[in-house]
Amino acid sequence: MSRRWRGLVWVLLGLSCPAPGLGYQEIPVLDGGTIRGRIVLSGPIPAPGILPVHKNRAVCGAEVADQSLIVSPNRGVKNAAVIVEGITAGKAAEHGLAVLDNKACAFVPRVQTLVVGQTLELRNSDPILHDAHAHLPSYETLFNLGLPHWRRVRHTLRDTGRISIDCNVLHTWMRAYLVVTDHPYATISDAEGRFNLEQVPAGTYTLRVWHERLGELSRRIVVGARREIVLDLAYGHAE
Repeated sequence: MSRRWRGLVWVLLGLSCPAPGLGYQEIPVLDGGTIRGRIVLSGPIPAPGILPVHKNRAVCGAEVADQSLIVSPNRGVKNAAVIVEGITAGKAAEHGLAVLDNKACAFVPRVQTLVVGQTLELRNSDPILHDAHAHLPSYETLFNLGLPHWRRVRHTLRDTGRISIDCNVLHTWMRAYLVVTDHPYATISDAEGRFNLEQVPAGTYTLRVWHERLGELSRRIVVGARREIVLDLAYGHAE
């Protein structure tokens, strides 16, 4: 499966763009359905990886766990983005402040969903210098900010898509992802691979899943009024 989402316009931060949420209408959803389930790995579960630390070992330690693929004992995949595609009207999105922190030499959270028009605050809770280098899948840089312990920086997300964030001060293991949609029907799977999307208007949609190591999955779904869909989506194997 392709790792790049087709038809997405990648996120641009701080540029002049159309009004947030253009194309998606917020309406009362009185008889919406629910989509819930799990993202699982059907193939062998890889052993947890360990990555060496080359800088700031007094704070970060000599090595860190590889967080690019976390699979529970019952095969649930953590940190998979689950998005309903083809939805043009539905419940109102929450535009509260989103936070990406540096804690214990890791970006927290590693993967999160946001909506167009939402503001992201970059923080550093560690007593050392970090950096936030945001880029597109093409590696075009969106911003590259030094983050000493005291600094907080905000950016408003102006368009849909996915961006990657690295720390360029030799913290090579640090990585985060932002998945930005124009509607609130997107979420991240938990430690057991579970996800839940509520108040989905009745209709036919594509449920798309993206994971940084495992790539994409998709499923055509039909949501009924006041009905619940329960499904598992399975990746075959890890690379």
